[in-house]
Amino acid sequence: MSLVNTARPSPDPGTKPSPGRRVLGLLRRLIAPERLYIGALGLTGLAAVLSVALPPAERGELSANMVSATLGAAVGGLSLDTFLLSRPGGWVFSRGRPWVLAMLAASVLLSVVAAAVLTTVAGIGSYLVGMGSAAGLTIFNTVSSIALRQKSFLVVYAMRAASGAVLVGGYVALYFAGYLDGGLWSMVWLVVQWVSALSVCALVLGMLQRIGPAPRPEATAVDYRADLAAVGNLHLGIFAQMMTLRFNQILVARFVGAGPLGVYALAVAALEFAQAGAVVRAQRILATRDGSALSHRAAPVVKAALPVALAAVAGLALLGFLRPEYRHAWLLGLCLLPGTLLTAAGKTWSSVLLKVRGERATTVVALVTLTVAITAYFAIIPWAGVIGAALASSLAYAVHALTSHASLRKSQPRNPGTV
Repeated sequence: MSLVNTARPSPDPGTKPSPGRRVLGLLRRLIAPERLYIGALGLTGLAAVLSVALPPAERGELSANMVSATLGAAVGGLSLDTFLLSRPGGWVFSRGRPWVLAMLAASVLLSVVAAAVLTTVAGIGSYLVGMGSAAGLTIFNTVSSIALRQKSFLVVYAMRAASGAVLVGGYVALYFAGYLDGGLWSMVWLVVQWVSALSVCALVLGMLQRIGPAPRPEATAVDYRADLAAVGNLHLGIFAQMMTLRFNQILVARFVGAGPLGVYALAVAALEFAQAGAVVRAQRILATRDGSALSHRAAPVVKAALPVALAAVAGLALLGFLRPEYRHAWLLGLCLLPGTLLTAAGKTWSSVLLKVRGERATTVVALVTLTVAITAYFAIIPWAGVIGAALASSLAYAVHALTSHASLRKSQPRNPGTV
């Protein structure tokens, strides 16, 4: 073993950093993960705006494919992305790749089946797009969580942004080529999901090769059973959450039709842009292993979401002026606004609740919310249409956020001001 010190010498505190280091530091501050995530969501929002070039019925077909795929991935994906983020350090290495790959394969298969069932219930959309996109989304979300556990927020969010840019480019190309067909636009969305999935797989494989083999403690049958129990408990709650968030669009497709679904899905997509900061905060809370994550408050997230949500409603109003077919989109956005702000707060509260009290507490909250949501959806949507869907959604989001907050207060955190 050499006694020569090969470590890089520490810079003299009195010396100024080189221009290259200053530029690199500036870029790191400008290209923060949060900004990249918002940029990625912004590109997705731009794609949604571009899709208003389609007639409402064609956009409704595109929206039906998207909701069947995303909800299928959420229902069948076993919430492995959140599960992996919440595991203790070294969990992947302790279980070994075969166990992780087996869980991923099962989740992909279930996602495909769920997307097929949802497409049937909606009565609108393509089985190929719904099932294929659900598989791609499940792979991307699950594999991304491994990269996020390694604190690769910048790279993962950059991939999301690149995917959004490709999707926008595809929509623009179809528009100028004169193809205003919801089925063709759906196929572009399907291709983008698979390109994203394969890209993140390549990233994680490269990351694992750089890390190299790690010492693997021997996992027992008890450990594997504990994993399955944890997945079941966690997924039950997230399944309930996603059904609350998306199932109303399936019912709009079934009871109201493709045209109204196209308008309603546009309003939902616009308001979800305001939740970008809350999503990043929730992922950071889950990925952080120390107790400082529990000091996050929801108020800053809500304050950041409010102006973005108001701007989204204003943008929908302008769009309705330019495209009369979408003139009611702003009203739907206004009905969704209270629920959007409560969802932003609820994401922080439910993430902290998961860290403090575990999967069972978040599952109880989600099931209570789902019971209220499904009752409201079936009672209101068939006769009140998309306005009823928006109001029922806001009601459900309020129940989830307030129930999460009440459950978190019962945990009696050490610092009473944490939530």
